[in-house]
Amino acid sequence: MACEQPLMDQDQAVLDLLGASPIITLDDAELVITAGDRSITFLDREVADPDRPLVGTVWTLTSIITADAVTTTPDGSTSTLTITGTSAAVEPGCNRGSAEVIIGDGEGEGTIEFGPMRLTKMACEPELMELESTVSGVLSGSVAYQIEAGSLTITGPDGRGLQYSALD
Repeated sequence: MACEQPLMDQDQAVLDLLGASPIITLDDAELVITAGDRSITFLDREVADPDRPLVGTVWTLTSIITADAVTTTPDGSTSTLTITGTSAAVEPGCNRGSAEVIIGDGEGEGTIEFGPMRLTKMACEPELMELESTVSGVLSGSVAYQIEAGSLTITGPDGRGLQYSALD
């Protein structure tokens, strides 16, 4: 694949380094590849960009996962999730609400049991109401979650899911 010249130059430099019988060392969270006077240092992802905590982080919805595709949220929409101990504050698209939660064991992944969601009852544009219905449908009952860096993926038992990004 052709890229812009600076990226092509970088690719060639990496290929040249790897083709020069480099010395590879691992020191704690750093992997260093050295050949002659050139070296590349890689930092462990979990050190460079640690997993955000499930509790206390404001998560903003970025994608909706179905069996067929992953789609972005509608333009102009905002949907957030913030878990604070035994409850979750939810903005599913149009209204605001909350639900009781029980977080299952796991570090970076596990389960969340959502109790009934209590929402305000405003009417919004059809796209936002559809988003709200989707979010509320996934954040119901027992769901699986996984955190990687600033990304939270929640998956319901039917395979539908939500992808959130941490609001840093």
